[in-house]
Amino acid sequence: MYQAELLSIDSVSAAEREISKIDVCAECVRIMRDKAVLRVVKLHGVRSAVANILKQEMLSLGGDATVSQFTVNCARPKTDVLLMGTLKHYKHVIVKMRQQGAARPSADKRDEYKAVADELTLLLKKDLA
Repeated sequence: MYQAELLSIDSVSAAEREISKIDVCAECVRIMRDKAVLRVVKLHGVRSAVANILKQEMLSLGGDATVSQFTVNCARPKTDVLLMGTLKHYKHVIVKMRQQGAARPSADKRDEYKAVADELTLLLKKDLA
């Protein structure tokens, strides 16, 4: 009846093309394009406390994150983190992780949050430009 299609949108330009096909204004394309591109990112060896904050921030934005079952109570010092979100989620979580870092009293803890933000920025640089 509706000829449903499963689309694979792997870039901002592909998102712009598909959104434009719906006959929307240029402003709508600009607003929606970052919501149409999903990225799954894996971080390795993140300190559990930082991973907990990162997961909370992603969830608050509508994205998601998977961490070890031992992360919530910091029973293990580090965990890998699987982040799942749109480019819009990542733009916001990068800012939030920088803010989290700025609020930390010690330089080494500030650097951990900044490192997460920096690595995400570098990894997604082409997409976030």
